[in-house]
Amino acid sequence: MTERNITLCGFHAVETALRSDPVRITEIVHEGSRKDQRISRLLALARSRGVRVVRGDASLLESLAGEVRHQGIVGLLPKAPALGQSELYEWLAGVTGQTLILILDGLEDPRNIGACIRTGAAAGADAVILPSHTGAGLTPAAMRVAEGGTHRLKIFEVGNWAQILSRLKRAGVWLLGTGEEGDTSVFDFDLKGPVALVVGSESAGMRPLTRKHCDAFIRIPAATDFSSLNVSVAAGVVLFEAVRQRRSGNV
Repeated sequence: MTERNITLCGFHAVETALRSDPVRITEIVHEGSRKDQRISRLLALARSRGVRVVRGDASLLESLAGEVRHQGIVGLLPKAPALGQSELYEWLAGVTGQTLILILDGLEDPRNIGACIRTGAAAGADAVILPSHTGAGLTPAAMRVAEGGTHRLKIFEVGNWAQILSRLKRAGVWLLGTGEEGDTSVFDFDLKGPVALVVGSESAGMRPLTRKHCDAFIRIPAATDFSSLNVSVAAGVVLFEAVRQRRSGNV
């Protein structure tokens, strides 16, 4: 175990990673005093998938998990399960008319990042893209909240932000900014093509650079006296509206 390890904390996150293909977890640390059936089944799964199992005490688990609730089980990955710029460019060569991407433009709270990834996975999004030098990033806390969603879609953490956004557009992906200032309701906008839905940070929204590259802006209609939604909730609304349109064939 080294300081370069990235941790997955909690039963659901660890089990989902163990069932992914390929298995990225290299080692599991569990609290030795816990001997119930749930932990026994999870450790048996880990061994069956060739993952090293290490017994530890509460202090070791807490040092690995930090402030994240670990439930007596921590999985270690050699690095965060995020891909970089070259992998993104290769992936964009396979964009189709159904490609659905979520862009997280500098979110500051790792819990919101994790919630957005989890929601993206539930909606069947193909990828999540976030900047590598702005915002909280793919921290252990974000991965814990994602509860295995990190292993159900592509996650790209990239620099050269302007270049990335331009490359998405050249690949035929529409960049749709979301926010209260949007010109059209998300329920009236055609989301059936290859689109990347962009959500901005909790405090400042989308950065000017990102806003400059957006092809259009959409909003979630809400009561005028309570118009602000949590960023992960907003991401869920627009993602599932895109899913609804694609299934029904109607705007």
